[in-house]
Formats: sequence, C-alpha cells, structure tokens
Amino acid sequence: MTDSVETHSSTDTPSANGGKGRRVAVIAVIVVLICAIGAGIWWWLTRDLVSTDDAFVQADIVQVAPRVTGTVAEVYVRDNQHVEKGDPLFTLDPADYRARLASAEASLQAAKAAYASSQRELAVTRQTSGADTDRAEAALETARAEASRAAADAERYRKLYAKREVSRQQLDQANTTATSAAARVREAKAQLDQAKTAPDQIALKQSQASTAEARIAEAEAQVEQARLNLSYTDVRAPQAGKIAQKSVLAGSHVNAGQAALAVVADNPWVVANFKETQLTRMRVGQPVRIEVDAFPDHEFEGRLESFQSGTGPTFSLLPPQNATGNFVKIVQRVPVKIVFERNGQLDDVELAPGMSAVPTVNVGAPAKPVDEQRPATATATPAQ
Repeated sequence: MTDSVETHSSTDTPSANGGKGRRVAVIAVIVVLICAIGAGIWWWLTRDLVSTDDAFVQADIVQVAPRVTGTVAEVYVRDNQHVEKGDPLFTLDPADYRARLASAEASLQAAKAAYASSQRELAVTRQTSGADTDRAEAALETARAEASRAAADAERYRKLYAKREVSRQQLDQANTTATSAAARVREAKAQLDQAKTAPDQIALKQSQASTAEARIAEAEAQVEQARLNLSYTDVRAPQAGKIAQKSVLAGSHVNAGQAALAVVADNPWVVANFKETQLTRMRVGQPVRIEVDAFPDHEFEGRLESFQSGTGPTFSLLPPQNATGNFVKIVQRVPVKIVFERNGQLDDVELAPGMSAVPTVNVGAPAKPVDEQRPATATATPAQ
C-alpha cells in the first residue's frame, strides 16, 4: 500500500511542474504583450512630439540711462515695480539746464536784433548810393570851377604885384585861395571815388546781413538743443515692464549714457536650443506646449516663431575652427524662438527672463501662418 502511494506521487510531480511553467510562460507573454502595446501606444501618441530641456525664458530688457549729465533730484520707482510706457522714473536737477536755455534764448534775441540792424543798414546803403554819386559829381564840378577861378585870380595878382599895383598881402591871399580850391578839388574827387564804390558797400552789407541771419539759425539750434537737454532731465520709462538693477539714488551724480536701471518688458518668449537632428519636421507656426520649472502646475501654449540662422557656436566670440584635422563630430544645437499665445490668465503667473523651460513642439500639427499669430504674450492653463 505504501509503495503504491509513493509511486503515484512520483508520477504526479512532473505534471504539476509543467502546469506551473505554462502559467509563468503565459503570464510572461501577457506582460510582454502589454508592454509592447503600451510602448506602441506611447510611440503613437508621442511620435510627433519633439522636446528639449535646453530652453530658457527671455524678454526685452532695456537699459535706461540719462542722456545728459547731472545730479539726481528725485527717484520715483523702486526695485521690481511695474511701470507703464512713459511713466516717470527719475529726474535730474534742472537748474543748470534752465540757465543754459535762458542764455541760449538771450543769444537768439541778440542775433535777431543784429540781423534787423544789418537789414536797415543795407536798405539805407541802397537808397543813398545813387544820390551820393550825383552829389559827389556835382561837388567835383563846383570845386574844379572854383579852383580854376582861384588859379586865374592868383595869376592876375602875380602880374599886378609885379607892377606894384597890389600889395604882397593881397598876392599871398590869392595864392592861399588857389591852394585851398585845389585841395577841395582833390577832396571832391576822393568823395566821388568813394561814392562809386557803392556796389561794393551794398555787397558788404548784404554779406553782413547774411552772416547775421546765419547766426539766428545757429542761435535757434542752440535754443532747441538747450530745450532738449532740459527735457532730458526728466527720465521716463521707454516701455512697459518691471524695474530691475536699479542703481540710481537721489543725490547721486550720473553721467550721460551711464546705466541707471533696467526695464524688463512684458513680452516673454522662450529660446529653445534644439538639436539639429530634431529640426527635420519643424516648421514656423507649429504649436508648442511649454512647461516652466517655476510653475509646475501650469502648462503654457505657444507657437514656433523662427529659427536662428546659425548654430549657437557660430555666433560665439571664438567660433570653432575645424580645419586643423582634429575634428570630432558633435550634434549642434540651433536656437529656436517660441512665442506665447493668447492673452490673459497671467495675473498669478509671472515669467522672468532666465527661467528654465521645457518646450514640446507638435511637428505633426498644421503650422499656423506667422502673419496670423497674435502678439507674443503668455497664457497659462492648469495642467491636467
């Protein structure tokens, strides 16, 4: 009886082991099938998605610097404050520039007065030039006639004196009269010669008037520059955004062109450095899903805007030189600009330049024309 039982047990053991092995094999096959199906589904869902974690948020950053030198009178903003375009940022002491404007305006008035005087002198010169010539000619004729008569009288008195019919005093007086008459002739001739130079005098006055007019233009330019310099003492925001890197304080001295603060614009975008092998199916206008590390609970929607015309190293300070023979092929990365779509839902989300991002481009979706895209402002939707 015992022998039969032992024999039965020994015959059942291989059958049980075989059934267990088949079950394990079936389970393994099922697991493999499930993994294969899952991998297939995952591949199917992600076959058109291209992603990179080499991406960062960027925005327009304007360095604000005064256009004139001066002492800071008052600062109206604080660090990280939001400002609108045209809001006052700080002012410089305007006293010096007001004085320069007043001096320039006074110089302008003096230039206008000098021009008016030159115009009057020119008009008088033109009016009197003809009459002066006529008077000079008449005076010369009169002087010549008087000189001729005086010379004749002197000659007659010399003859009479030789006959002792007149005194020596009378002869001397006649000679003096003749000499004076000859001098008046020379004077009249000189006046006539001067009167004949009237065209030259007119040209000189015209030149003086033109110079005075040019000085008016110069003075007006100086007044305009003084007004501009005075207006430059009021420094305003060049764009809407947030204040950053504020280094200006009331009472400090700043030079023209010296950076005082920066304004970070409200127009964030993403620059993603994709591998060149990932660009095969990328097109401008394709939709992009953007994740920002600072906001893991939000998913941003964007659109591919443009590709940089060159890889990153191409525009570096020392671009690579591969003509030496020591060449190792490395997959290059190309900066791609991605803009955020739609506006709104950013009241509780603040994107800042430098934040890390992970964009995912749907290369299978149709590309939206660039000219139909909305302005580059970010929106956020809670991640599902």
